[in-house]
Parts: sequence; structure tokens; C-alpha cells
Amino acid sequence: MKFLFLAWKHPVEPLGLLYISAILKKDNHKTKIAVIGQDDLTKVVQDFKPNVVAGSVMTGGQTEFLRITNELKQHHNFLTLMGGSHPTFHPQVLKEEGMDIVAQGECEEAIVEFANNYEQGKDYTKIQNLWIKKDGKIYKNEIRNLNENLDTLPFPDRDVAYEHKIWKDEPIRHFIACRGCSYKCQYCFNSAIDKIYGGKGKWVRWRSVDNLIAEIKEVFQKYGGKFVYFQDDIFVMNKPWLKEFAEKYRKEINLPFHCHVRPNNIDENTARLLSEAGCYSVHMALEAADDYIRNVIIKREMDKETVYKASDLLHKYGIKIMLQNILGLPESSLETDLETLKMNIKCKPLYAWCSIFQPYPGLPLTEYAISRNLLEGDFDDIGPKFFETTVVKLENKKQIEYLQKWFAVASAYPFIYKTGLLKLILNMPDNKHIKNLYKFIYNKFRNHKDNQLYGIKLSSAA
Repeated sequence: MKFLFLAWKHPVEPLGLLYISAILKKDNHKTKIAVIGQDDLTKVVQDFKPNVVAGSVMTGGQTEFLRITNELKQHHNFLTLMGGSHPTFHPQVLKEEGMDIVAQGECEEAIVEFANNYEQGKDYTKIQNLWIKKDGKIYKNEIRNLNENLDTLPFPDRDVAYEHKIWKDEPIRHFIACRGCSYKCQYCFNSAIDKIYGGKGKWVRWRSVDNLIAEIKEVFQKYGGKFVYFQDDIFVMNKPWLKEFAEKYRKEINLPFHCHVRPNNIDENTARLLSEAGCYSVHMALEAADDYIRNVIIKREMDKETVYKASDLLHKYGIKIMLQNILGLPESSLETDLETLKMNIKCKPLYAWCSIFQPYPGLPLTEYAISRNLLEGDFDDIGPKFFETTVVKLENKKQIEYLQKWFAVASAYPFIYKTGLLKLILNMPDNKHIKNLYKFIYNKFRNHKDNQLYGIKLSSAA
């Protein structure tokens, strides 16, 4: 059976698709990736002749995915499968014209079971994790138990990704050491996953250090590269695992790496271990400076001093910081968002990253916003990016959108805020010329700081 995966152009390898590709190939199915906006999709479909066209879709990308697949279906016969966070929390997307299958949650086993059943002419309407639309009827299936031994999974299929220069030529290789997160931040899908996976096994699971090291060795021996990026939400939470990792990584890999950390997981010993292992930089989330918004509305469950202390420790051990923030949260205002900027200035990150909150389906914070009539439009009105605007009702929305573009620049050069220049910038007219200028400045500064954050010149924006 042939699967064509559609992926958006982005420098990070689509690891979810690569895991699925690996397990499909293990059962002798064929896979290929086509890059939206880069490849001639019509020609790819014509040449490859897939049985299934699939994609991992976040809310905001579903409209484009459906448009593309429906246009292709006018001249080619295949089943359309949508996985990822959007159908996981909004499986009703299956009702859309042209949709055939949605995959919920972790679906490696489900998709290979579907492929085998379909190819062998067996019934495929009762496969766990899949909702199927067949002959006008929708079959809804429950979620299967989680795979608690991640070492049993094949390594992601990099061959299918590195046919494309956008991934092959990047000096950074991305990896996942664990799955799940034990925290309940209200803007994150991990806070809503219990509704789907409750009673289906342990949500937080770790690969063995040896399994992870083996994959890293294989990837760099086969494809080369200069830098390792761990995409896990809670990379440093498991202290015994981290200690073993630090020792083995330094001896067997010894390449600079980047990981994600939470401020409350950073203590002196953890910062030292990271530094000794070769950690070059980290993502660390503040999100909001206002105590009520940070701890009551989004439930980050940490005080400001914890963030300041973690920043100081990372600076002490020479680890560069990208500090993450969210503007436009429910109950926030331009004033509270400016307080977040002031806190970033005090923390002195290399780069003060920020997005604008998007109310994705299924999230507790989305339900909170809906209950208070804080949304304009529905999920189809959410854009594909979280850097442009939001469907949350906000006072001073234009200023908040402009602040997103200038946030990192003002953090790096505090005089912009302290002299009142930022106020003038935020109050410029609402027109496309100003927006295009601010977007240009944002992208240039972001690319410059990305190169500094990883210590290498990237082939494209990360």
C-alpha cells in the first residue's frame, strides 16, 4: 500500500510522520513525503499513485489541507487521512467533504493495522484510534492503550525526509527522548489529553538513554549534521535519566545540543549537568509576568523568583536562553503583556520569543474563553500561524499584534521600551505597509537570533 504524506515547509523534520513511515515500511508498505508550497503535488500524486494521502494537521492548517486534497481528488483516486492535534481534539472534521479517515492521538499502530487490513481486503472500520467514513456512514472507534515501551518503536524514517533539501541540508537534527508531559498548562494539549487517554496507560514515557544514543549515532553517521535538538517538553524533569544521559552523551556523541526546560526543573545540579553534557541553549517558558494570569488562568504553577533563579543559573553555566511568552491570553491586556516584556528584559534571554494565544479545540483555556464569550468566529477562523493575530476578543488588538513583532527587539534593546519609542511603534496606523515593515523586521531579527541560539548558520528560519 502507498502512503503520500503532505508536510508544510518547515526546517524541523516532521518526526510524527517519520515514525509512521518507519512502521509502515517495516510491514513492506511504501511511503513518500511531498512538501506543500514547494513540490508539484499534482505530479507527485500522478507519479507515485498513492492509496492514501495523509497529513499531520494543527488547527489552522485544516482548511488548506482539505483544499489541497480535494483538488487532487478531482483527478486522482485515494483516501484522505488527517492526523495530528486538530483531528485528535476535533474528530468531527471527518464530516467535511473529501475526508475519509481521522487518526486520534499516537497512531503508529493504528495506521499500520489499517494499511494491512485494507491491502488484504479485510474490514478496516473497527480500528482503534481511527474514525472512518465509508459509504456515507461514520465509524467511531475508541482509543487504544498507550505504548509504554518507546524502545519498541523503530527509529523515525529519515530517508523519506532527507529526499528533500529543506531537511537534508539543515545542520540541526531533531530527536524525541520522551512522550507526554505531567504538567497541566491550560493552553497546551497535554492539559486536555486525559479526556482522551484516561485509563489507557501512562502518559509520560521515556526512551532508554541507550536507545536514544543509538538513534543519534545512526543519524549523524548516515546523514551528517552539526547540532542536536531535543524537542521534548520535559527533557530535564527525570533527574536519574538526565544524569545517565549527560554521562553517555558527552562520551559517545559530544555535539552541542538544545533542549526545552521548565524553570522549576532547573537547579544548580541540573544546570551543571546540562553544561557538562554539551547543552548550548534552551527553550524556557515564562508565558506571562502577571501572577494571576500565569498561575490561575494558565496554571503554570510557578512564581517569578523561580523564573529569575533558573535564568541566573543558566547564565552562570553559559547556556543561552530562548524565553517563551504568550500575548493576548484571556483576561490579559496590553498592560499585562508589557509587564511580560519588562520581565524578559530583567531575565536577559538571548531571544525573547513570543506568540499570540490561539484557542485550539479541546484545550481548557479555549473552554474558559468560550464560557466567557471571549472568542470571535470559530476554529476555521484560526490562522495557520500563531504570530499574526487571534480570534480572542481583545482591547488594543492592533497594538498587541504589533507588540508581537517588536517584543524580541525591545527585550534585546531595552531603550526602545524605556524611552517610550515602543509606545510610538505600537500606535502606528493599522495598514498593510506598516504591517509588512514590522513583519520584515521581526523575521530578520528572528533569523539572526536563531543563528546565535544554535551557534551555527541555519539553512532556513527555525
